[in-house]
Amino acid sequence: MRFLRTALTIVILGFIASAVYISALVLQRQAALEDVGLGNVTWTVAQAPGEFARLEQRVSAFGMNDDRIDADEVRLRFDIVVNRLKALRAKGVEKFVESDPRLGRILDDLEAALDQTRPLLDDLSVPGTPGRILTILEPIYPKLARLSASGNMWNSARIANDRHSLFDLQWALTWVTIGMIAGGCLLILLLLIHNGLLGRAQKILRAKEQTVALQNARFDAAIEAMSLGLCLLDEQNRVIVHNSRFTALFGLDEAQVAPGTPLADLIAPDLLPDAAGISAGDETRDRNDIAVLSDHIHHLPNGVVLTASHERMGEGGWVCTFEDVTERHRVQDRVVHMAHHDALTDMPNRLLFWQSIGQALRGLVANGKPFVILCLDLDRFKEVNDTLGHPTGDALLRKVAKRLHDAVSPGDIVARLGGDEFAVLHSCADTSLDSTRELAERLIATVSRPYHIDGNEIHVSTSIGIAMAPRDGDDTDQLMKNADLALYRAKADGTAVYRFFSQQMEEQLQSRRNLEADMRHGIRLGQFEVHYQPQISLKTRRIVASEALVRWRHPQRGLISPAEFIPLAEETGFIDTLGEWVLLQACRDALGWPGNIRVCVNLSPVQFRQTDLVGTVKAALATTKFDARRLELEITESVLLQDNAANLDVLSRLRSLGLTIALDDFGTGYSSLSYLQRFPFDKLKIDRSFVRDLESRPDSFAIVQSIATLGRNLNMLTTAEGVETQAQLDLITKAGCSETQGYYFSPPVPEAEFRAMLDRQSGTVTSVSVA
Repeated sequence: MRFLRTALTIVILGFIASAVYISALVLQRQAALEDVGLGNVTWTVAQAPGEFARLEQRVSAFGMNDDRIDADEVRLRFDIVVNRLKALRAKGVEKFVESDPRLGRILDDLEAALDQTRPLLDDLSVPGTPGRILTILEPIYPKLARLSASGNMWNSARIANDRHSLFDLQWALTWVTIGMIAGGCLLILLLLIHNGLLGRAQKILRAKEQTVALQNARFDAAIEAMSLGLCLLDEQNRVIVHNSRFTALFGLDEAQVAPGTPLADLIAPDLLPDAAGISAGDETRDRNDIAVLSDHIHHLPNGVVLTASHERMGEGGWVCTFEDVTERHRVQDRVVHMAHHDALTDMPNRLLFWQSIGQALRGLVANGKPFVILCLDLDRFKEVNDTLGHPTGDALLRKVAKRLHDAVSPGDIVARLGGDEFAVLHSCADTSLDSTRELAERLIATVSRPYHIDGNEIHVSTSIGIAMAPRDGDDTDQLMKNADLALYRAKADGTAVYRFFSQQMEEQLQSRRNLEADMRHGIRLGQFEVHYQPQISLKTRRIVASEALVRWRHPQRGLISPAEFIPLAEETGFIDTLGEWVLLQACRDALGWPGNIRVCVNLSPVQFRQTDLVGTVKAALATTKFDARRLELEITESVLLQDNAANLDVLSRLRSLGLTIALDDFGTGYSSLSYLQRFPFDKLKIDRSFVRDLESRPDSFAIVQSIATLGRNLNMLTTAEGVETQAQLDLITKAGCSETQGYYFSPPVPEAEFRAMLDRQSGTVTSVSVA
């Protein structure tokens, strides 16, 4: 066999070497054929004398004033000769040129003659020029003739050499092919011998396999389950065979498990094949399915957890296997715990809380015991995450969870629903809700105490919404929804408050949903309008601008106040669509006004969170072809409080479009002067609360005068809002404000009425009456 393998290896290597050699011969033959194909060199060289002679003939004919030959014909023939020279210097002809140095000199002489002739072609019509050209070209033709003759001789010699090379390659290929045929025959012979030897070996192996199969037939089941505790029983449930794992699991020794011992003497009755719940059907159960593990486990006194499987043998008796699933059982318990508990606080999660409500509802039906659900949401928790980081926020949640757990009664259930939301399932002593109020107040007081985390003193509170069963619902979803509604009302009413669910909340929610649905269709149905309130220059007493204010004329509810639908639009995200529509409509309307009248459009802080507010404004200006210098955008301080740097960047990009930016409601909120330093606003709008108290509070006049002075020093206009009386107008004029607006001049009116004001505007405006 060793000799046979060596011979096969040599033959195969010979085939490989022959294949490589044949490939080399083929490449050589292709190269030879390519060289033979170079015969076109002769034709290329032979064309040169003819083309050159035709050039001389055209020059001569032109010099003899032959009417059939013009200067363009001469230049054409000259260009042909130039191209022929390029062909002679091309790569395909270089072998021929390099074969004799004289050939290269001929081409150099031709190129020199052409270079001398080229400037004379522009003066062909000058007498004597054709003769000078012929004088230059005359010595070249004999040289080109010699070049052509040399090309013919060179190509003939090459063809003869290539023919001999091709014959040599053909003979070499023939001998190699004969060798490969002989090697193939030898390889076939060797393979036949090899197959014969393999056949003999297979017969020997089959005989041995039959012997081994006979010896191992009774032990196949034990081998398959060797990692488990194995015990083969006869028809009377007596031990035939067992393995060491079986004795180890049950703490037995070999003497106790002698063949013929009844299995009932060794293990607990519930593990026997005939025990209830354990039968041959167990073989269909997947031992790896922990979802059903709890229904098939057996706890031994030593703490081991087993699963038992019994398979009936065809000839009678049983194959019993026992698996130690102690660790898997622990993992299952852990998985179940993780599925029902929050990972951060280890409190019951939403799933377990829902299940607990279901159990409480079943208890309510059985014994009539009421219970309440308290939904808690932390106040100002987002500020903690934003300022101190999420690790601190997580630590705070754990402390809050601990306090909530300690504050409730022993029978109550506290769960974390997610984020900063918690819930409590409280069992009531009666229907008076006294214990619920006491618990809610205790939870608020407990959560509101200061927290000390990593050297930081943190203050948060909680708002609570409460729903009672069965008064507020008789199923889990309804109770949780109503508790959420009560929580929503509590957060709307302030912080650290609790509210019980009432049917009015449900009605308000439905009304809110209907209003939101109507609002989303309002633009398409033409229900929204833009009204305009004029802004008056205190210097000229003329209208210089108008603030665009959106109004919603609902078909059933009439004119809806912006204070009702603007917050809803901001909360639902519809403010982006509504704001874009108002901007477009205001620009379209202002196109019909005099060119010196600006239009002012309010921007919501929510609009700054959209991806491309600058693109929206730019598109509105481009669509309406409105002059950006006549557009004024009004923002409030809250824009600068949210993502300060990013919003300042947006304001800078908006201003770069050429429009102006006004800071609305200045004087309320933080009114940080750093905003005026970081962004140069074009206008400050003084909040109407200061104007309203001008006549009754001297400090209001001082504030308005200070703002007006500040704006003047910073080159900013100042507009006093909410002017309603002549006395207020006199005081803001005295304070130094630049502009004003208010009901004293006109309420917000439709665009047609505002345009009529502009048409009527002449002289000084003291008040504007609107019909």
